[in-house]
Order: sequence, then structure tokens, then C-alpha cells
Amino acid sequence: MVQKVCLISPEIIGPHKNGGIGTHVFYLAKLLSQDSNCQTTILYTGEIAEETVEYWRRHFKTKLGLRFIHESELPPVFLGDICNARSHFLRSQKVYNWLKNQDFDVCHFQDFIADGFTSIQAKRTGQAFCKTILTCMAHSSHTWAFQAMQAFPTSIDQLLLDYAERYCMQYADIVISPSEYMFTWMEEACWEVGKDRRLLPCLMDLNRTAPSTDFSGDHIIFFGRLETRKGLELFLDALRNSASQLKQYTKGKSPVKITFLGKVSNTTYQDTQQAIQRFFDEFSEIYTYELLSDKSQPEALNFLTNHATALIVTPSLIDNFPCAILECVELNLNVIASNVGGIPEILGKNRLFAPNVDSLCEKLESCFKDGVPPLDKKYSVAKAQSLWKEFHLSLVKNPPFQDLPDTDQKHFPLVSVCVPYYNCGDYLPTLLLSLERQTFKNFEVIVVNDGSTKADDCQIFEAMQENYSIKYGWRFISKPNGGLGNARNFGVCHSQGDYIAFVDADNVAEPEMLDRMVKGALSSNIDCLTSYFRAFDTDHEPFSQIYSYAYMPVGNCTEAGIYENIFGDANFIIKRSVFEFLGGFKESKTHTWEDWEFLTRLSLLGYSLDVIPEFLFLYRHRSDSLTRTTSRYGNHLFAITPYLKDQPLWLQRLLINSIGASKYVYGQAEQRIPYLQLRLKEVRQKANQTQKRLNETQRVLNDLQQELKQVKDRINAMETSKFWKLRKVWFKIKQILHLPSNE
Repeated sequence: MVQKVCLISPEIIGPHKNGGIGTHVFYLAKLLSQDSNCQTTILYTGEIAEETVEYWRRHFKTKLGLRFIHESELPPVFLGDICNARSHFLRSQKVYNWLKNQDFDVCHFQDFIADGFTSIQAKRTGQAFCKTILTCMAHSSHTWAFQAMQAFPTSIDQLLLDYAERYCMQYADIVISPSEYMFTWMEEACWEVGKDRRLLPCLMDLNRTAPSTDFSGDHIIFFGRLETRKGLELFLDALRNSASQLKQYTKGKSPVKITFLGKVSNTTYQDTQQAIQRFFDEFSEIYTYELLSDKSQPEALNFLTNHATALIVTPSLIDNFPCAILECVELNLNVIASNVGGIPEILGKNRLFAPNVDSLCEKLESCFKDGVPPLDKKYSVAKAQSLWKEFHLSLVKNPPFQDLPDTDQKHFPLVSVCVPYYNCGDYLPTLLLSLERQTFKNFEVIVVNDGSTKADDCQIFEAMQENYSIKYGWRFISKPNGGLGNARNFGVCHSQGDYIAFVDADNVAEPEMLDRMVKGALSSNIDCLTSYFRAFDTDHEPFSQIYSYAYMPVGNCTEAGIYENIFGDANFIIKRSVFEFLGGFKESKTHTWEDWEFLTRLSLLGYSLDVIPEFLFLYRHRSDSLTRTTSRYGNHLFAITPYLKDQPLWLQRLLINSIGASKYVYGQAEQRIPYLQLRLKEVRQKANQTQKRLNETQRVLNDLQQELKQVKDRINAMETSKFWKLRKVWFKIKQILHLPSNE
């Protein structure tokens, strides 16, 4: 059996009030810790809705023998601004930074909000987890949820989150789904899902007595989130159409009680609660209702078992393997459900209906007339637990590890590092020193002087040439000015390596930059790899660790790449054959962002691109750089040329207009909103935890003050009592004990 397991989840029973993901993760953690003797850790990335982190740490340790870690306890990714930061990517990066320093045998991620994105990206690019199995379980991706909610994505954030969730399901070591349905859906949605797929149902272990009682005919419970996906509108329409028929079945009785048991969420109604109120005002003679939207999972189950004679309806329009159905089935409740998603893999046909008004009306009326059909279970707690135990046992016997690449640098291919140089005499010596200090040694350097115009800069170039050409055989070539792209292409033409790496003369390489890039390229066979960088101002030394901001590209998300450069910087490594096939950088003296244009072209033509999620170089932020002295509008048009090429005019106009409509592109203040929102969320979480601790301390202080008052009252009563004979003795004792006297 696997010894050390970490479950990473944005939901968990306890800190998170309710949710199917949290329910499954809770019972999986319990199974691994208590029944499989695994050292189990929960890394919880959601908000603490109840109590404090310290409270839940004690709770999980005492009750289940688990270690509990909350995301707020993890170190920040970067102390400062991060370009185009998104909360889900920063959270994923925090998770990775912590996990890579642990020694887990298995890490279980969930698809929702892609907590595993950076960790899986790091493993794919050969940076970490060579002996750790990374799994990802399909619950409810955002693309799937948008389809279910009958809504369109509304921001670049959602495009990027969709990419991250798909990435996890494509590159995790093992992809898990609780239902055959979800695997089928992903294939139909053209997702590229990993080859190692496992069908493992969600876990449930209620340890409750099953009531097994008949439907009383006077109470219906809508069980699930009050949202379009869960069929709220469908449910209300069915109640409307069945009102007269149900009135006949309940003739002489009180109105049918309708309970909504679930969180209020998004629907087609502008205000869900007001819409529900208006509906029941219209049908007040037939129905009454109550809304219970704040129940935790245990509280919701208590309510259901205490109202076991009710009819429970879950009319989802689309669903995976809902825990709400599992709970009802395990408790033998009178549940009926729509026959969508993975629900038919849990419940027999006699309790199912099609997700439309007529079918639900027919099923409701049948239950009122003839009673709820017998329960036909297709799910077994024991079988589900057995499958998960067998799965973890198989990971020990047959771990899905690939052979590691040869680490002997003698067998590594030659890497050509191309450095474009133009009037950067103050910076070139520092860059070359950083290349000299690389831990990877099998590389050549080609420095291209692109027609520098200042005498001092030309002299420094010649001095560096004299030093490094003799010392290492590095090549220094001068040519007429042709622009940044032209200089890079010129350097490649005079190189010999199978891999090409680009470093600008004013930047600085971290010592392990080439080592990580080469090992990542060889282990993954990815055509091109970029990385994160930290920026520093020109008035600071590069290794002073005083940074202005950071840049964390995402990767090959072409649908978002037209709006902003999510691909990476020019400081990348690429297969020579790919670079030559693409024809190198597009050359221009008047525009920059040629790295964005190149990586866009590479991606659109189907070559593989990914990001090493580490800070591998330092970027010198210069106010006089081409990026900041040329037209942002012109540079952006230059960068997205591959998107517009060979497209009809109307589509070009549409794409360009969508850029202007995007709130994330031109307003730098707006670009920082998601990052600032995340920092505000972190501050609020810590403030809430501090306030809870303060409240607890105040409560204890109040209790102690009350006890002290009671003691003083008893002492005062004794001192003022009629037992005068004891009075002298008492004051003698007080004198000995140095207690204050009331005399």
C-alpha cells in the first residue's frame, strides 16, 4: 500500500459547508488514513467558512488521524506585483512550491479550479516529482459547468482556467473519473485526456441508520444547489404544470410543503430568491415553501433523515456522479432524479425521469398517486472502497514512472546560446558572467553586435570578445543594425547546436537556467520551453534580490494568446529543426514583441510549447527599451499577425475588436485587479482567522472574569456571614496568604 498520500482539494467537509468534491475527498482521506494505514495529508485550498485553521488541524488530527494544511499557511509565490496574475494560477503555484519539498508517494488533485496545474506542468517539463504519482479526478470542469449552466465564458480568466483544467486531465500521470459518462463527455468535447484512465466512483461512508419509509404525499425536497445546472427552473416549471393535478391528490389536506435544500447559486433568474417567492405567492393555495441555504453536509443529512417521508427531487440538466444522489441512495430515501450524466450509474431506471418538464410532471404525479417505486441501487459503498484500495495497492506494484533521461552532460546535445547586443555595454559583462557560471556546461555562445552606435559599447563588446573567445571559444560577431529579431536569426545562422536558447544582453541567467531547460526539453520532448522571470530596475544590482515585478506565463493557450502574451519571453529554448522550419523571428526595426509573434506562430502551427514553472532568469526593466518606447498598439498588432493571416476581413475585424473589448489588455491597473483581489482575499482570510482567535480569547476571558466574580461573591458572603467564631481564624489565614482584607 502507498505510504504517504496528499489530497489537494478546494472543498472538504468541515471547513467547506457542502459540495460533492469535498464530500468525496473527505471520505477518501478517511479511507486512506483509517482503513489503509496511509500517512494522509489534506491540503485544503478553499476558504475557511467555519472556525479557524488551528481548529480544523486539531479536528482532523483527533478524529481521523490526518494532517491538515491550509493554503493560507503556504509561502507567497512572489513578494510583489505579478504581471497578469490570476488567482487560480498563483494558488496552483503555491501548492507546487510546497509539494515539491515534500516526499509524498501520491498526490491526488481535482479538476475543478486546477490546483494541480503547476505541479503537473513541472513534472511534464522534468522539474520535479520524478518519484511521485500525480493524479487528477474529473468532477466538474468550468467548461462543463458553463455548458450545464447555459452560459458563455465572460473573461480571459475563464479561457485560461479552462486551459489549465484541460491540461491537468491531459498530462496527469493517471486520470480518474467517477463515471463513464465524464470520460465520454471529455472525448466529445475534444479534450486530449491522458492514456492511463481509471474509473473509480466517488466514496461515501455515512454510518447512519437507513430510515426506509414511504412517501407521505405532503412534502417535496429539492436537494442540490439552486442553479440552472441542478434544474431549479425545470423543477418550478414542473410544479406549475402539475399544480392542479397535485391539488386533486392532496384534496382535503394542507398545501404541499416544498423545501429547497441547497446553496443559492446562478440561474436564469435575475434574483433567484425573489423568483421563488413570486412563484409561491401565485400558488399559495397549493404549495408552501422554505429555503434552507446554509446547511453543512452533516446538517443537510440530518434534515433529510428527519424528513424521511418526503419526496426528494434532483432534476439536474447535466451531472457527473453527484454525491447528493449517493447520500440519498445510501439512506434509502425516496429520491427521484433525472437520467443524465452518471446518475444512471447510481440509480435504477424506475426512479429516473428525462430532464424535461413533461417527464418530471409525469414522475411527480406518479409518486403522489402510486407511491415512489422501489429503490434499485447500482452503487455499493463496500465496492467503491474496495476499488480505491486496490487502486492504491496497484500503484505500489506497478508505479507509472518513465525512465529518467541520462544525466551525464557528455551525452547531452550541444546548446547554442544566442545573445543580441545593441548599446548594452553596461550590462553585457554581467550576462556573460552569469552564463559562465551555468551548472550546465555543454553549450556555445554567439553574441551578435547589431550595429552598436556608441564607442564605449563597442569597446566593451571587443573586450568581452577578447576574453571569452580565448577562454571558451565563444563567438562574437558584428553586423549592420537590423533589429532584435534579425540579430537573433543571425546568431542562429552562425550556431551549431541541436537546441537554441536566446538570452538578451541586458538580462541575467540564473545558474541552473540551461540545466533545467535542457533536462526539461529532453525528458518531455517538447519543441519549445519558456520560463518565469523576476524583473529588477536598472538602479539595482541583478542579484540584490530587489525585484520590481514577476512574469509567470501560462503556456500554449492559443485562445487567450491573442489578448496578451501568455506564451512566454524570448528567453526560451527550442529545437533547432523547429526554429528553422518556422523561419526564425519576424524581423522589424520599428516594432517589438517579436517573441510573442514567434511563439504564437509556433503554437498555431501545432508545435508543442510549455512553461518551466520556475524563475530561471532576471529581466532588466529599462525605461528606454524598445518595448516602452514604441507603440503598444502597433506592437500588439505585430504580435498577433499569425492570428489574422489568411483570415477573411470580417474575421480580422472581429478578432481585433475583441481585443479592444477585453478589459485586461490596455489598462495596466485593470491587469492587476485579479492579483490585488487575491492579495485582498489572503489578507481577509488572515484577518478573519485573527478575529476568530480574538473572539475565542475574549470568550475565555469573559468566562474567567465570571468565575472570578463568583469566587469574590462567595468570599464576600462568607466574610459577612454570622459565623463570627470563624472570623478571626479566617482573617488569620488571609494574613498568612497575603490576601487583601475587607476591613
